[in-house]
Amino acid sequence: MNNFKIAVFFMGLMVLGGCKPQEKVHIPREGEIVTWKQNPNLIVKAKLGPRRKHIPDQFDNEFYRPEREHYLGQFSIDYIPEKFPVITQEEANNLPMPDSNRQLEFYLTLNREKIEVTDSFAPDHRDQVRVRIKGLSLEMRENNTDTKKVILSNITPKYVKVDSKFKKLGLECYRRIFSDEYLFCYADSNIPKVSGVFLKVNTRGRTPEDGESIEIIGNNYEPNKYGGIWVQWETNLNNWEKWQDIDNAIWRLLDTWNSAPSS
Repeated sequence: MNNFKIAVFFMGLMVLGGCKPQEKVHIPREGEIVTWKQNPNLIVKAKLGPRRKHIPDQFDNEFYRPEREHYLGQFSIDYIPEKFPVITQEEANNLPMPDSNRQLEFYLTLNREKIEVTDSFAPDHRDQVRVRIKGLSLEMRENNTDTKKVILSNITPKYVKVDSKFKKLGLECYRRIFSDEYLFCYADSNIPKVSGVFLKVNTRGRTPEDGESIEIIGNNYEPNKYGGIWVQWETNLNNWEKWQDIDNAIWRLLDTWNSAPSS
């Protein structure tokens, strides 16, 4: 084969490769009904709420995959979603588990605020609550870790001023060892099989030197709920008094959305 024929042959391969159709990626839209598996005991079937605006960063090419995100939308805290029938065990078995960094998310709004929603680091508005559902780590499962165990492991002289205990808004709080403005607070939950709520509170609020700080982070570590999940939520300091309303709303929504055969 002469050089001309060889060149034509390789050009043909390049053309064929370039014409290969790309797999079409489906990105879920508002109003679409999705069925997403968090684990075999928590499979949400829900109508998607408003989509969020993407804020690009330097890692977009490697990690931004909107078609794989399990983001349900932004809803008012008193939102009542449609309840779908449970799915079959066969359907549940065929559903994929979520990516470790793209597990179930939804946002809540307080005071019926209309908030433009983004996927930036911090909440978009002081009346927004960002909720993420994660799996418990292997170590947490082996130790049967729950919220109360996490609280007890943190309420020690290593982390807090043990003699600083005080009560506020139905919570028991301790001042952190490095600053009186940072607190660990906890309380029991009203929800069956939920052991409690653990809050990390920054009472300074947001200041210029904090940058994009998050002022309240709520955690529930629950091995006996939905096969074992870790619920984390973030909001503004102004919403501290609504911590129990937020906790109740999260579990109510998960219960309504859950369509797992075991639910």
